[in-house]
Amino acid sequence: MKKFLLIAMLVAALAGCKERYDAPLRATATGYLVVEGVINSGSGSTELILSRSTSLSDRSIQLEKGANVTVVGLDNSIRTLQETSPGHYTATNLSLAASQKYKLSIVTNSGKKYASDYVPVKNNPPIDSVNWRKENDGIQLYVNTHDPADTTRYYQWSYTETWEYHSAYPAVLKYVVRQVRGKDIYSVGYLDSTTYNYVPKMYFCWKTQPSTNINLGSTAKLAKDVVQLPLIFIEPASWKVSVLYSVNVRQYVLSKEGYAFMETMKKNTEQTGSIFDPQPSQLNSNIHCLDNPAEPVIGYVSICPIQEKRIFIDRGAIGDWGFNVYDQCNQVKIPNISDSITQLGLGLLPSYAFEVSPRGDIVSFYASDPICVDCQLRGSSVKPSFWP
Repeated sequence: MKKFLLIAMLVAALAGCKERYDAPLRATATGYLVVEGVINSGSGSTELILSRSTSLSDRSIQLEKGANVTVVGLDNSIRTLQETSPGHYTATNLSLAASQKYKLSIVTNSGKKYASDYVPVKNNPPIDSVNWRKENDGIQLYVNTHDPADTTRYYQWSYTETWEYHSAYPAVLKYVVRQVRGKDIYSVGYLDSTTYNYVPKMYFCWKTQPSTNINLGSTAKLAKDVVQLPLIFIEPASWKVSVLYSVNVRQYVLSKEGYAFMETMKKNTEQTGSIFDPQPSQLNSNIHCLDNPAEPVIGYVSICPIQEKRIFIDRGAIGDWGFNVYDQCNQVKIPNISDSITQLGLGLLPSYAFEVSPRGDIVSFYASDPICVDCQLRGSSVKPSFWP
């Protein structure tokens, strides 16, 4: 009993010593201009995204709308980028001279002025190949490139994935609700006027997903300017290669300083999850606020012809993949009776008839999770223009 009383007294004393501690940290200033993208010196498209930095607790993106964005050459040439959607500024066929230097000029809607240093047009060798092989039960994609002149050295890649997928079950039926004496009465009927015809837009779909990580590669410490970089890993049994998968890889070339900036950006955004990761560090941008030189700007202007390469991976070329849409989805058999539908079917989508009477009435049917019946809930039924 004495030991128990002693322990109780110690616990009470410790509890009484607790005090609130507020760390003397100042909230980080936000609202700085963020410039994303690479200026394409070739005949392709240039897209720059302008936004404002926000606090860590704010998940929204504050796009910079209504700005005047131009590319200005030392020869006094001016090329204008048009705002095609809020915060997105694009141009095609800038055709910048390889021997010239250019700067990015930005005047915001509020009249604030920003400009980059003049930067040269960097050479960008073509992508040799984008290939893949099965590794660790998944699929590893590689990008391969080289510069015969051994002068490029600093690379960055982005990519956009697109894949075709199908619903687990065809969409043939729909719920029909009618009022009888103020009560909802449920049944199922055919979606299409022609019996048993499924709806293709609910069965054939495509999903497009841009890259989010910063993908860098350098041959500065190598004798030859040759790159083979693992770029994308597709997890085992992924939906991405359930039918047909495609990726379009874009390659950019950076200066040594631009590469250092992007490397720091990668560490600050992707590798700060634990005490063992690199701590956030200062970003040395080549873009400046002309009205207030002390104001930070997040971004780095690089200019090069953007190289692209697209590949397709057919499900049949992979072999054993361990993927089956029917393994991902379960069906429920439901009598075509209002009470049964109310108890079992609401929250599910009807798929197709299980039992039909001799005169064509649906006696019972299958239903499943909506994403297993309507593929549009995962992506789009609009076929991409480049799709075979």
